[in-house]
Amino acid sequence: MAVASTSNDTTGITPLSLGIKVKPATIVLKYQTSTGSVRLRLMPVRGLTLYGPVTLQVAQLRQRHTEYLKKVPDVRLEKLVRLLQEVTCGKELDEAIKSLNLEYSVDPDQDLNKLSDAEIEKKKKIMDSSFTMNQVRPGDPGYEYDKRVEFSPADNHDAGWDSTDEFWG
Repeated sequence: MAVASTSNDTTGITPLSLGIKVKPATIVLKYQTSTGSVRLRLMPVRGLTLYGPVTLQVAQLRQRHTEYLKKVPDVRLEKLVRLLQEVTCGKELDEAIKSLNLEYSVDPDQDLNKLSDAEIEKKKKIMDSSFTMNQVRPGDPGYEYDKRVEFSPADNHDAGWDSTDEFWG
């Protein structure tokens, strides 16, 4: 899983990829130093519970490995810790990956108004992470200042709830 990196690097560490080691529960970070050498960092996940939220474990990982995880999005860490949690509960790795891909994706047809506050926060983090990875900044290839796009008008169909006949009747 590739990790997005930024150009204003103060620590000299550029994350390249993230992974997990199941036994013992460990996050593996492959990174490049400012000298160009590629290294691995093993970060054990302590206090992993079988059920429940993993925000505490993610916060502890960030606190213990601040220098290395500074450029890694919270959603990526949370997803990997959840994967460790699912595998520890007894699920097969492939099955756990499939269920987490559904959990950590945003369906455009899903009604977000029906979700709990915690689920909405998770979806917002996922969307923010996706936006940051796809964002085109000045200096990036394909960047165009003040890009304007013409859109064709959409089909005007009745939504049912905004009918003017009932109100003005």
